[in-house]
Amino acid sequence: MTPSTPPRHLLVIAPQCPAQGLLTGLEETAESLHAVLLDDELGGCEPSPPGVPSLLCGFSVCRAEIDQSVRDAADRAGAAEAVLVIAFLGHGTTLGQTPKLAFMASDSHEDVATSVVDVGGLLTLALDVPGVRGVIALVDTCRAGGAVPDLGGLAGGVRQGATSLSLLMSASAVESAHGLAYTRTLVRVLRDGLPDAGMFLSPQDVQEAVDKEAGTSSQLVTLNGLSLDARPWFARNARHRADGALLGPLGEEDLRLALDPLGDAAPALPIVTSGDLARLRRTLAALDRYQATADQHLAHALRTVDRLATAVRTREFLLSSWPGSLPESERIRRAYVTAAGRPASASDGDELLRDCVESLCLRVPRAKGSPTAPLATFVAALAVEDGLAAGTPGLTGWARGIGAGVELVDAFAAQARRAAENRLRLVVSLHSAMADEWPETLLVWLLDGETLVGRDDFRCPPTQAGVEQRLGAVLAWATRQARCTGFRLKRIDIAAPAALLACWRPEEARLGQRLGLYYDIVLRWSDRLNLPAHLGLINEFARNQLDEMKDGPATPVNWLDKAELSAVQKLVESLGNGCYGGALALRHRPERLQELLEPLLAYAPMMLWPDGTGDLPQASQDSVERNWARLPGEFSAAYRTSWKQGDPAHEHTDLARVRSVWLDEQWLDFCDAFANDSVDGENPR
Repeated sequence: MTPSTPPRHLLVIAPQCPAQGLLTGLEETAESLHAVLLDDELGGCEPSPPGVPSLLCGFSVCRAEIDQSVRDAADRAGAAEAVLVIAFLGHGTTLGQTPKLAFMASDSHEDVATSVVDVGGLLTLALDVPGVRGVIALVDTCRAGGAVPDLGGLAGGVRQGATSLSLLMSASAVESAHGLAYTRTLVRVLRDGLPDAGMFLSPQDVQEAVDKEAGTSSQLVTLNGLSLDARPWFARNARHRADGALLGPLGEEDLRLALDPLGDAAPALPIVTSGDLARLRRTLAALDRYQATADQHLAHALRTVDRLATAVRTREFLLSSWPGSLPESERIRRAYVTAAGRPASASDGDELLRDCVESLCLRVPRAKGSPTAPLATFVAALAVEDGLAAGTPGLTGWARGIGAGVELVDAFAAQARRAAENRLRLVVSLHSAMADEWPETLLVWLLDGETLVGRDDFRCPPTQAGVEQRLGAVLAWATRQARCTGFRLKRIDIAAPAALLACWRPEEARLGQRLGLYYDIVLRWSDRLNLPAHLGLINEFARNQLDEMKDGPATPVNWLDKAELSAVQKLVESLGNGCYGGALALRHRPERLQELLEPLLAYAPMMLWPDGTGDLPQASQDSVERNWARLPGEFSAAYRTSWKQGDPAHEHTDLARVRSVWLDEQWLDFCDAFANDSVDGENPR
């Protein structure tokens, strides 16, 4: 069974003791150890509460502070049922002939017993605090071996020995330690990881690796009075993921959480192959015959193992038996967004595929429908890109094997519906408008993919009301054209100058009902259709930006505050220098927004800003980032929800406070086609 991971609290103590002489590099070494133990991917310790330091180092760390800090840390760990990870670095000695470590604080003196720190006594206290799930301690001092707590006395303590200790000491009680070499080597070992050591490094793994590299002879003392807890671990193994294990971090975590409640009844079985999963399944199924273990925890463990087996089988199918072309990372990311509605992890290649499949099997919400539906949607999305049909033999065999035959057919049907809804696109351009005036002509195109279905011009009064009224005639024309294709129109791209984009909400236009009630509206910057000479290459630059965004962070948004917006020229220069990659989003709506949009739209593929005056609430900013993979279409859904006066706590309520102008490859392709067909500014017929 994988190690249990209760919360982990950290305290690193590294005082300089003037009476003993300066320890060169003590502060830097302590800071490095502190950082690696706080790293989520390595030490896994939680940050301390605000105002409570977890690193005490330097010339002002006195005995009383060390004593109280350890006691307080133990109390917090007990209250949180956490493991306490604690380190003592610095000078150490023994008093007289007693082989007991006297740890030297900043105010300690070798010949004054009341001024030194009793490390063994403090560890004894910490181990006996109710709730503490164990103590993992490092002592790197001279005479470090004298830090062993009173193990015999713990049996008669508050917890009667029901506690756990892993104490790593750099030297024996009669040996010296030199220059903190042990801790420096330990930090390197934790950062580099160990091959073939599994996901977690045990204290023994760390001891053996450090002794081998540093040439030391450290000591390790362990006590395991918590028989139901899994073995303690010192750090996560940095090399574990790189080794391409059968299960990813998510799968291992969910398996651990599923097995932990079973205690000793769960087998300690390493999961290295698909056969290991099958054996684990058989062992758990055998437990079901005994009434004492036939409960909800066992049922959950069985479901988790089954879903992991499905994940492993699907990954092997996609890598070795896929009837199409081997999926590359970008296709995997697109398919995951389709299935999960959120971005994939930041991994790549085989690890990305493993992470996505495990997430779809274990974590994607399934409040409604079949638990295999998200995975079937993922596989169907990959298949559609390869031109595969639902009845392709390899696909149907996989689906039957995991019990998702109907789910796969449903997923293909849903893909077909989405494709039909997105095939037709109506483009309405207001680019003939002058400055901040409304145009006298609307230029419209109906496209089926990239194929032109129809093209027309519509004269209109040069006012907002005139334009919106004329949109009714445009839609009637487009609907007639759409019927000839056999598909329904769902998507409308509206291109307008920056001055109109800043103030106009075309989705709210009243054509009996609001335009956006049944149509998804995407706003475009019309100047990209007729580029001035000094901006002639911005569309090509935009293609490069979009390519970079594919390989960048999952949410490529740069949030700009008031200070950045107040220095527009400096901001534009930074944009021209490539300092901002991705979308630009304004946390505050400036009074003269239209004057800001025009220069920024030339450099940013997407622009977002608050719908109303003032600052954009943090909840709206968070909603943008959570929904990024579904934008810009999710904006239309959010506006519809807000019009219906739904739940104020709904996700869409926050997202509906955001306005946007969007750029994608589809719009750039249209701009290129427009430019190629234009003659002296006249539009193609």
